[in-house]
Formats: sequence, C-alpha cells, structure tokens
Amino acid sequence: MVAFAEEERFSRRKHHKDSRSCAVAAAYCLSEAGITLADVDEIAIAFNPAWPTPSDICTDVELIAELLDPALFGHHRPRQVTVVEHHLAHAASAFHPSGFDEAAVLVVDGSGDGVFATLAHSTADGLKVLRQFPFSQSLGWFYETVAEHLGLGNWTSSGKLMGLAGYGNPDRYTLDFLTARAGGSSRRS
Repeated sequence: MVAFAEEERFSRRKHHKDSRSCAVAAAYCLSEAGITLADVDEIAIAFNPAWPTPSDICTDVELIAELLDPALFGHHRPRQVTVVEHHLAHAASAFHPSGFDEAAVLVVDGSGDGVFATLAHSTADGLKVLRQFPFSQSLGWFYETVAEHLGLGNWTSSGKLMGLAGYGNPDRYTLDFLTARAGGSSRRS
C-alpha cells in the first residue's frame, strides 16, 4: 500500500457529511503514488448505488463525477466503477492487511447495502460469507434512535453515545432481577 486517506481529513467534516465525494483523498493518494487517475485500471466503491437491485458495476456518469470530481483529475472521467458489497469491503480491509493466513471476520455497522452484520471466513483466496443479518435488525440503528431521543443529534451522534457509555455508573441503573416480583418493582441497592 502506497497511501491511504479519508476524505473527512481534508474536508474536516465527520464522515464527510452530506457528500459521497472521495475526490480530494483520491487525488492525494494518486499524488503520493506518482500516478494519475488515467493510470488506474479499476476503481471500486464500497456501496451499491442501485440497491436493492444487485449490481457489479456502476456507470452512472453523474454519480461518478460526484465521487471523483473530474476537475481534480485533469478532466479524466472513468466510464465505470466496480461495486463491492459494503460489508465485504469492510471485511477485506480488515483481513488482508492483518497478516493472518485465515480468520473469521465479523462486520457490524448501522447498515450497508441492506445488511447490518456479516460473518465471513477469510483466506488469501477470498472471503466466504457465512451469515448476514438484515438492516431491519440493526443494533446501530437502535443506538442512533436512542442518541437522537437523548438529544445528541442525528445519525452521526451514535458514536457520542457509545463514548459516553464508559462514564456511566452501571450500579445506578442495573435492576436486581433476582428479587424483582411479577407485577411489582425491583429495588435498587
């Protein structure tokens, strides 16, 4: 690997909110490698813009221009980008640089391409999906809902809630289920 950068490091907006562009980060990485976008054989995106319709490639000219602003690349416009299933992209980016020859990889997020969790068996030959769970069972969405209810903000605020969880006093909110009576209330110690 020659270079890696996230767009949010350049825009200074968490998750590069309100944009799907990765143009500045891509331009930086190409510059670090000493090549141009025209030298790249394949470009992949980690989401399916046609979801729920399965797709291996995206030829949407407007979307590709939004992702990779031609003005940053000598007005070069890729004709297509390869679509990689969201969770498989997460799994591959965790497994391949790990140094392991074989591993179980668990990916859990809010949702990506209709899935919130994926369990895969990973080897140098590739990733084999063992099980996936639909976004309707997402724990991430649950966290987002609780964070919004607490007034912490929109979908980007679930991380705040997770960060604050470590400061809580579990004794204050843990119910003693062994002494709870049906129809009654439990006492806090």
